[in-house]
Parts: sequence; structure tokens; C-alpha cells
Amino acid sequence: MSQIVLCGRGGQGIVFLTRLIGDIATSQGLSVISAETHGMAVRGGSINSCVKIGDYNSSLVRWGKADFLISLDENETGNNIHFLKPDGMIMENSPAQRDSKIIRIDATGIARELGAVQLENVVTLGFASTAPGFPLSSEEIYNGLMLNERENIRQMNIKALELGILAGRSINS
Repeated sequence: MSQIVLCGRGGQGIVFLTRLIGDIATSQGLSVISAETHGMAVRGGSINSCVKIGDYNSSLVRWGKADFLISLDENETGNNIHFLKPDGMIMENSPAQRDSKIIRIDATGIARELGAVQLENVVTLGFASTAPGFPLSSEEIYNGLMLNERENIRQMNIKALELGILAGRSINS
């Protein structure tokens, strides 16, 4: 059982990640409940989502209960940190250095090098998949992304995932 909060800004792919995580976990035979919270429905507005994998009755993660906080925007981490349980893990898209409480990856920089900043979400998910206790393995996420019928999108997502995994393995090993 795992509770994940994803946060960022509109247009960064929080909804895509929420659906991807849910679809992959469901394909593994796991129960999944998710919910998305949009502020003003505009590009750049705050957004967060909750994903619960396991036997839960409600889709919303309560304050202090999230196992993982995945933040695509460093400014949104502080707005959502109250969801994290005391021993939970924060993974943040930020060029800043790692500190004792937040594990960071410059997913935007990596995605920009790939030529598509929109891939920052998949880079970050690949990074998160290497964290101890993360409910989906890198291989499961890879297999989920391979289901995309559009060859160019599938290949871009796989490359972004691989670079996120590589970054995560260098930190978590």
C-alpha cells in the first residue's frame, strides 16, 4: 500500500503522471484510487493529485500520510509538504543541490537537452522509480510507456525515463 502526492504547475504533466501510475498499478492487479486538484484551470496554475495504491476507501491523501511527494516545481513543494508523513520521501524537479530532506533532479534541464521540456514529468518519474519503496519499478513504468501507439511519443518518453532512471541510480546507489 502506498500513498503518493504529485504536484506542480498546469502544463507540466501531473494529470498524465497520475493516469500513468494508475494504469500501470491497475495492470498489475492492484487497487488504485486517484484524485486531481486544479486551481484555476490555466497553464501555470497550481495542481496536485493524489494516488493511492492498495485497499483504500477515499482518493484524497490526508495530511501527514503520503509516502511520497513528487514535485515537478520547487515552488509547489512547500505548498504540498504537509501531506508527507514524517518518514516520507520528497523527490523534486529542481537544479538545486540535494539536502537532507529533499532528493532533487534537474528534470527540466535533462528534458531540455532532449529537445522537449514537456518530458520533465517522465524524467522525474524515472528518477522516482529508483527510490527505495517506490510502488512501481522502472521496468513496470517502461512497459506502461511502451503501450503508447504513437512511435515518436513512445520513443521520447522511453529516452526521458531512461535518463531519469540513470540519474536516480547514481544517487540511490
